[in-house]
Amino acid sequence: MNNSLQSNLLKKIITLTLVCFSVLSANSQSKIDSIRALVENASEKLKTKEDKQNYIDLLTSLASYYRYENVDSLKAISDRVYKLSETINYSKGKTDALSHFAYYNSYQGDFDLAIKQITEALNIAEKIDYIDGQISLSNQLGSEYAYIGKNGEALKAYLKGADLALENDEKVLLSFIKDNTASLYASQKDYKQSIALYKEVDKLNKEIGNPIYIAETYANMSDIYIRVNELDLATKYIDNSIATFEKKGDKEWLSYCYINKGRILIEQKQPELALKWLSISENILKELTDDRTVMSLENAKAKAYLSLKQMNKAETAVNKAIEIGTRFKLLEELEESYETLYQIHKQNNKTDLALESLELFKKTSDSILRRENSNSLGAFKTRTEYERQKRDTEADAKKEIDKHQNYLYIAIAALVVLSFILLLIKIQANTRKKLYNQLIEQTEILKKRENELENINKTKDKLFSIIGHDLRNPIAALQSLLDMFVSKDVEAEDFIRFIPKLKSDVDALFFTLTNLLSWSRTQMNGGSTSPSKAKINNLTQNNINLLAELAENKNISITNNIPANAIVWADKNQTSVVIRNLLSNAIKFTKTDGNIVLNAKETENTWIVSVKDSGIGIKPELIEELFTNESAIAVSYGTNNEKGTGLGLPLCKEMITNNKGTIWIESTLGIGSTFYFELPKEEI
Repeated sequence: MNNSLQSNLLKKIITLTLVCFSVLSANSQSKIDSIRALVENASEKLKTKEDKQNYIDLLTSLASYYRYENVDSLKAISDRVYKLSETINYSKGKTDALSHFAYYNSYQGDFDLAIKQITEALNIAEKIDYIDGQISLSNQLGSEYAYIGKNGEALKAYLKGADLALENDEKVLLSFIKDNTASLYASQKDYKQSIALYKEVDKLNKEIGNPIYIAETYANMSDIYIRVNELDLATKYIDNSIATFEKKGDKEWLSYCYINKGRILIEQKQPELALKWLSISENILKELTDDRTVMSLENAKAKAYLSLKQMNKAETAVNKAIEIGTRFKLLEELEESYETLYQIHKQNNKTDLALESLELFKKTSDSILRRENSNSLGAFKTRTEYERQKRDTEADAKKEIDKHQNYLYIAIAALVVLSFILLLIKIQANTRKKLYNQLIEQTEILKKRENELENINKTKDKLFSIIGHDLRNPIAALQSLLDMFVSKDVEAEDFIRFIPKLKSDVDALFFTLTNLLSWSRTQMNGGSTSPSKAKINNLTQNNINLLAELAENKNISITNNIPANAIVWADKNQTSVVIRNLLSNAIKFTKTDGNIVLNAKETENTWIVSVKDSGIGIKPELIEELFTNESAIAVSYGTNNEKGTGLGLPLCKEMITNNKGTIWIESTLGIGSTFYFELPKEEI
């Protein structure tokens, strides 16, 4: 019978107990150096209580690294943590230090002191509502009880920790506790229940997604399969664990896994190959202070040497195991050691020594059997008692609720009456508020209508101004000239000389009428549009052709760089009016021999069209009012005294906005201006 499982499983228990204090995957020197550097840095900044607490927490993390490297260093650092925590009354620090003290004393074999220290730490953690600490300490307490064979108490501690972890959605800690519970069942030879729990742990670990946790569980499962002689499954799980731990450089777990690999090979009658794996584990353990694992190693070596008939080496190895097992009172490992020692003396024909070893084996087996019989019943009673206590607690809570329910009904009745009174008051307040809001709303409507009427009056005045001045004067001048020609006051030759001027006036008149018509339509239609796919290049070229003569009169070159694929989703007529007005403005304010360039830039969802001139530019203070009906520059004279109506740019702004676009300007006085407008490619 292979009894190395107990020690190996207990190694897993100890490894997991302090995880909430320092969740670190490996104890490499580089990591120790890294955390030590953080500690030294923090020690120079101890001005506030928060600084000191941070320093204490870092010391706790450093101590955790020494659990296998050097337990004396673990103890020394924890002493410092405890004293500093007492100085500033830092309860969490004291809790962590007590947990480390318990680990140290457990390693020294003083389990009673370890349990006392864990219990004290647990009481502090409950007072300060340190949930992770409570879970971890319950786990550690269960581990210590498992060491001394009090499986009932161990199970009770694990169940308490598991409930806390489940309530607080602490999947990592729940995984560790379930893992330890599985180890507890394995120690009682309930392998079926143990494997079932390990499979639950494996599922949790895969949800967490940490390969180290998965590998640790697989390593423990391999122990179970070795015990039940399912060596193929044991090999599958241990090989998976070894691959993970080698990749992560986890020395403690590698030493444990290599021993399990050796145990499998011994059972497969390959002792020489087993010794190679055990030798690798031995080299690792020389760097660690983990005598429990050393005992498992020596027992495995003894069996391998026994198979090879190397009796002296086998006896040396088993005696080392017995010394460690006696020191730590590890009955299962001692049972295995005495059985191996019996086989060694028997094959050496040392009858007296063989009988003595057999007697020790039987005595140890009887102790284990008595403890297991007692603890199996104790564990069952513990679970039953724990579940009963939970039910009683829930029942007491329900009685307490029922007791206060009558008071609650009275309070509810009083609240209903009070609520009714408050409701009446609130209804009156809401009515007053509603009337007040209606009054405010009506006032706002009146103000809005007043503004609309004011704008309509301004529009009317603007319209009459344009009709009375910008349209009437050119028509009156044309009428006078025609009357003079009809009455023979002007000769035909003289009249012909006026024709270019007349044409210019008529063109300007036509342009003004077109803008006026477009503006009138927008006012009457309330800003409605008829959007479709519009090719900017075509609209631009049509307007260049339309205004070509005005440009030629001032010897202004117009360059159309708009690509053929520049297509927007907009009202074609309104877009054409915008381009025509911007071109007309550019011609108006560009000096003779100047130039105008039209470009288009594509963005993800829009086209940006620009009309750039080499004109006189605009003063910065006038740019903001350029697109309003009050714009002073819009009605100013051009470089050849061309006169505008002031409708063009406000009309452009209104039409671009109605087509879900934007329009803006960049200008430098004396250098020129660039007007931009942006329209969408597709329907919005």
